Amino acid sequence: MFDTGGPVGSDHLLIVKPIDVDSEWVVNRWFYFDEQTEAYMWNFGEKICADVEYRRRSLEETADWKRVANLYEPLARRLFDELSRSERSDFPVMNDDSRHDSGKLESLCEELFEEIRAIVRQGTDKHPEAVYDEKKVELHRWLADASE
Repeated sequence: MFDTGGPVGSDHLLIVKPIDVDSEWVVNRWFYFDEQTEAYMWNFGEKICADVEYRRRSLEETADWKRVANLYEPLARRLFDELSRSERSDFPVMNDDSRHDSGKLESLCEELFEEIRAIVRQGTDKHPEAVYDEKKVELHRWLADASE
């Protein structure tokens, strides 16, 4: 896994800003997991530029995508930190042993992302912290099993 400096599960950052110098807005968006397709990112950029209401909600951080990102990113970072602090892993140093750890982290973060997206978009009756706690327990269980 290559570290882009972005959240776990994302290696594509799209920065959208107007070419009209009188407009002063900028929207930065990381795309995660299954969202990282050219068509999906292109559609987002076009919608931000053409749909004033969607752009307003994005800038105000009330658009679904931004609400998901605001919940997901700090929780994914906490899972990353959990693995990094573990004495059972060399992660984030990439070697033959830590590659499996990196894959497990990405898998757990993808599950975390999907559940947070469901909370935001479908009103799933679960709290993001509860989802994080489940993934943290699963990570620690996996680390314990791997060290035995």
